[in-house]
Amino acid sequence: MRSFMRIRLSGVSLCLGLLLASQWLAGEVLAGEWTTSRGDAGSRGFAEGSLPKDPQKLWEFTREKSGFEGSPVIANGRVWAGDVEGKVFCIDLANGAEVWSKSFKNGFVAAPALNSGKLILGDYDGHVYCLSSEDGSVLWEADIQQAMAAGANFYENLVLITNEGGQLFAYNLEDGQLVWQYETGDQLRSAPTVWNGFAFLGGCDGRLHKIDLKQGTAVGDGLLLDGPSGSTPAILGNTSIVPTQSGLVLAFDLLQGERNWVFSDSERSQEIRSSPAVAPLDATGGSDASIAVITTRNRRVLGLDMRDGSMLWEAVVRKRCDSSAVICDGRAWVGGLDGTLYALDLKTGEQTWTYSLTGQLLASPSIVDGKLVVATDKGSIVCFGNP
Repeated sequence: MRSFMRIRLSGVSLCLGLLLASQWLAGEVLAGEWTTSRGDAGSRGFAEGSLPKDPQKLWEFTREKSGFEGSPVIANGRVWAGDVEGKVFCIDLANGAEVWSKSFKNGFVAAPALNSGKLILGDYDGHVYCLSSEDGSVLWEADIQQAMAAGANFYENLVLITNEGGQLFAYNLEDGQLVWQYETGDQLRSAPTVWNGFAFLGGCDGRLHKIDLKQGTAVGDGLLLDGPSGSTPAILGNTSIVPTQSGLVLAFDLLQGERNWVFSDSERSQEIRSSPAVAPLDATGGSDASIAVITTRNRRVLGLDMRDGSMLWEAVVRKRCDSSAVICDGRAWVGGLDGTLYALDLKTGEQTWTYSLTGQLLASPSIVDGKLVVATDKGSIVCFGNP
């Protein structure tokens, strides 16, 4: 297979050690589920389990004259997605057959989120729906006044939703009653990431906001990002990784409330709008090294050492990647605007597999039970796995 990648390795050695379990379980979800846009409450972009070395297309669900910009969610053998024309689909994961669909007035650009049989979606006009995942019936509705910025997240009995006006809303998941709302004072394009009873938001005001989820109030003035961010923070253990639109990537120790490091590359300036995927480099626990994989808008995919921000590798793809990477089975799975889906070796950045689809990949892949599901802006939802 012809390679369209350019790889650069750094001289970072990987120290042996043991990754503590407490550093890994910040956003654990049940096996066989991908329930938020970034997979779990900690927004890690990580899936347990394995995928075939050479994944094959198992089925393709096609929606004519529309498209998908948000990642599908998956649980209990079903896939849910909302398109930009306002139609929500439930699809059988085994064969791609439609289980149900429901139409709404306005389209959906943010990913849905799923919890306790309730599917949360918000349209570009600021209307939020809670649907029964079983049949699509509307359980409750809410008005957040501006477009839903990114997929929802959950904490205990709360569903957490951001809008582009810079607000974070906490609704009771059961009945849709507003519990509290928080205002950043600037635009928000970040989904809330949950850690130890707090929500973290990367703000366009150049701050990483920390909100107490019991009170709905900010803790301090936020951690400085040195620039606006539209990325959803990823949290592994006690470390949060946050990219900025100017191309910086920052790591924060959340226990100490301090910045650990900043990655920048003045020779190859890049804008970053995607969110990080984070994981240990050694799934067996034989090393304490962890990696953050980040796509940029100048065709580069970066693998950064989470201990010090040094670059472990970089890969250059054929077209720009706006969607966020996902990590599974020792590989980073990345979609490009040319419709190419890549698998990159997590330790070296080398390309191990590609597949070309029709349309742009704006949404990140979703992975469960040895199956990878990806949606395109041309209206296709495609499932890969082992035939």
